[in-house]
Amino acid sequence: MPANTRRLRAAALALVALTAASATAACTAGSGASGGTGTTDTLTINTSFVLKTLDPGRVYEATGVTTTHALYDTLLTFEGSDVGKLVPRLAESYEASADAKTFTFKLRQGVKFSDGTPLTADDVVFSLNRLKNVKASPAVMVSDLTAAKSDDRTVVVTSAKPNPNVPVVLAMSATGVVNAKVAKANGATDAADAASADTAQQFLDKTSAGSGPYVLKSYDPNSQVVLEANPNYWGTKPQFNRVVLRNMDVQTQKLTMSRASGAEVSLDISGKLLDGLPDTVQTSGIQDTVYYLILNADPAVSPLTSNAKFRQALRSAIDYQGVAQLFGKGAGPGAGLVAPAFPGTLPAGEESKRDVVQAKALLAESGVTDPTVKFSYPTITYRGVDLGTVATKVQGDAAEAGIKLELNPQPLTTFLDQMRSGKMPMGFTPQSLNYPVADSLINNMAPGAGSALRAGWTVERAAPSVITAGDKVVATLDPAARAEAMKDWQREMNAHSPYIVIANNSGMNVATANLTGVEYTPAGWQIDIAAIGSKTEAR
Repeated sequence: MPANTRRLRAAALALVALTAASATAACTAGSGASGGTGTTDTLTINTSFVLKTLDPGRVYEATGVTTTHALYDTLLTFEGSDVGKLVPRLAESYEASADAKTFTFKLRQGVKFSDGTPLTADDVVFSLNRLKNVKASPAVMVSDLTAAKSDDRTVVVTSAKPNPNVPVVLAMSATGVVNAKVAKANGATDAADAASADTAQQFLDKTSAGSGPYVLKSYDPNSQVVLEANPNYWGTKPQFNRVVLRNMDVQTQKLTMSRASGAEVSLDISGKLLDGLPDTVQTSGIQDTVYYLILNADPAVSPLTSNAKFRQALRSAIDYQGVAQLFGKGAGPGAGLVAPAFPGTLPAGEESKRDVVQAKALLAESGVTDPTVKFSYPTITYRGVDLGTVATKVQGDAAEAGIKLELNPQPLTTFLDQMRSGKMPMGFTPQSLNYPVADSLINNMAPGAGSALRAGWTVERAAPSVITAGDKVVATLDPAARAEAMKDWQREMNAHSPYIVIANNSGMNVATANLTGVEYTPAGWQIDIAAIGSKTEAR
């Protein structure tokens, strides 16, 4: 399956959203759908909009994913922060073939779309094949999949190659099932030419056509999105009849949450921005983002960073506990490329540890006479943390071992361009997953893969043990066994790759104390809107 890392692409989108949100915050923050009113009929969610569409076949940006998860049901889903266990949604059960190529889903009975019409296998097949053929950003997840029905309650999804992660993919918001009849009547098609022939986005941005717990009431991608409870919802009715998502910059979110007394949630207050919030608010997060250094393995770019002993010297020089403290609440020291939120993460106790004496010895063994390298990073604040502060900390740690890092702060676009060029000697970046499948990292970061080549790490320059470990992951079809194989792959990567993981942190949900079900999820939608309730009404 194609790589699913979004790295600084998410940061770039978030930065644009923050800028846009600042211009609208003055009016949206005071619009008061529920904040401060004490009502339990309306839930307000504040976030810096990263939003282009609510069409499930095209949705990719964070705010869109959060919203469409409440509008459209998927075959399977996750509950809360646990992305290691799939639970039924539209499919009451499923079976996987031994070769991990064929997946058969039995649909539950009695599901209706918001207009009252029954949901059938035809709708599921249409939705999945449309997603594939529209070829928008989320189509990468299903490019090797084909859907068909064997009867009105049975859908068979076939993968062109063995892929035990297909059930996880079918829990993602972009695979939400649309009412095929309504969608077709408004320009949708699942034909092979859907990329040019499908014109349903404009309709689906105004009118939802799903079976989820909510329906779309209004959509303004610059200001707010309003949802209302679906009167024909087949499952447990959501407690809030109305949900208002408001476009709000993070500083205004913090001010709003400091004063909120109604039913209110904010999705962007994380890291050090959590400092100073009143004890009355509740927070939720799980470490789902990895921050790591990239040291170019191409001697033509940098004889220094391509030196394996130098890389290990720098790895030993870093104060990982101290770096983690810079990220604030919910952060921790780095261990491997798989964040703690996901199956396959390295166990507690394997976090990287500092050893300056060892760092100096490795530096001496490297034979380097001038251990000086230019260290590039983007001049942004990401998830509440100034990346420049982290880079300065790494610089100071390295200096204690005799390594000189010359800080090279760059505007985000400049940094991204240089990183893509493959000419950056040393860089620093966060990494998140588009969907909770950690082994997809191999398709992106293993030697010879896309991101690895940008770091000059070819197959020829890699240790054979790294390649062997990656091949074992790909060949392992049992999900639990594959997660174990991922641990061994990360250990090999720590020993031989040009990447040094320095910290993990999390997005955070901040909510008023009177709410339940506000658990942060690393599944992609950040919060399950329909799961949120009021403690007062719960009693």
